[in-house]
Amino acid sequence: MTLPGGVEFARPEALHLLWLVPLVALACGWAALRRRASRRRLADAHLLPRLAPVPAAWREALRTVIVCSALAALGVATADPRWGEAEQRIRTRGVDVMILLDASRSMLASDVAPSRLERARVAITQDLLPQLGGDRIGLIAFAGAAQLRCPLTSDYGFFRLTLSDVQPQSMPQGGSLIGDAIREAEEGFDEAPHTHKLVLLITDGEDHDSYPVEAARNLWVERRIPVIAVALGDVSVGAPVPSADPSGDYQRYRGEVVQSRARFDQLRDIASISPAHGFVPVGTADFDLGRIYAERILPTIREQLGGESVARLRPSQYHPFALLALALLLSELLLRDGRPERVGGAARSTPAAAQTDRSAA
Repeated sequence: MTLPGGVEFARPEALHLLWLVPLVALACGWAALRRRASRRRLADAHLLPRLAPVPAAWREALRTVIVCSALAALGVATADPRWGEAEQRIRTRGVDVMILLDASRSMLASDVAPSRLERARVAITQDLLPQLGGDRIGLIAFAGAAQLRCPLTSDYGFFRLTLSDVQPQSMPQGGSLIGDAIREAEEGFDEAPHTHKLVLLITDGEDHDSYPVEAARNLWVERRIPVIAVALGDVSVGAPVPSADPSGDYQRYRGEVVQSRARFDQLRDIASISPAHGFVPVGTADFDLGRIYAERILPTIREQLGGESVARLRPSQYHPFALLALALLLSELLLRDGRPERVGGAARSTPAAAQTDRSAA
């Protein structure tokens, strides 16, 4: 919201507080009339000045004006008025990392000990998080459907708690749709300025015709967000996948144990779309995801991370209005009734004078 003279409000909705000003004025006037009516019922008119001195009407009106003015100043301050111009240098160092974690049943294969999924979980919590240094991280778990489990956050404790609950049993349906997870990631990023965004895909590469290469290409073309693919599992022999029933057996097809082999070709194509070329074929080897992030992923955007930009901002000018509201409220507290009004040419009696009159009587 911009007013003539270049004045604008960052939170114009707060100006609705100004509707309270006339309501408060009416409430104060009604309360003053009620107090005067209560005093008149207390005693006869000639005795009332001795029993309950009435504050001057102009003082009550002045208090109402002060309270309403303080409320109006507070409403304007809350709306955050801005005018003028100031330059600010902003160092662009923030990185938003969205983790896409494969939670399909094939991730339970034990060719990566203790399982592909558990090894990925350990790599994220113990290796990657200490390297982020306050950068935001989010989590999307996917199998036959993609779910945003943790929005972008700097609360790593909450992220760990959410990550610990990711299991194939917690997914709404089986399968593996990498493309849907990438499209869900695009929705999970906000428009936070001066941050760099990347998707870290951790999977064994199994996909059921969800067009992940096309999804990664759209993400790069439209949002300039690269997809880094960390590929887990054995591409030659594979490993058996535990069955869903509690018997402890493996999945079987026509009596034969199903071997889950990792598929890296499509992941390589996904990673090659952006200039980052972030394909990390871990396979069955031990790996340090934090070191991979620091030495292989961040250097691809190092020039951007070290840059500075100059932003021309309208500085916030809420301070004088907030101080004015505080000063008005303090003045209302300090405002006293003063000397009693004169009734019939004589000052109202004080308690001491009333005691003297009773003694004389």
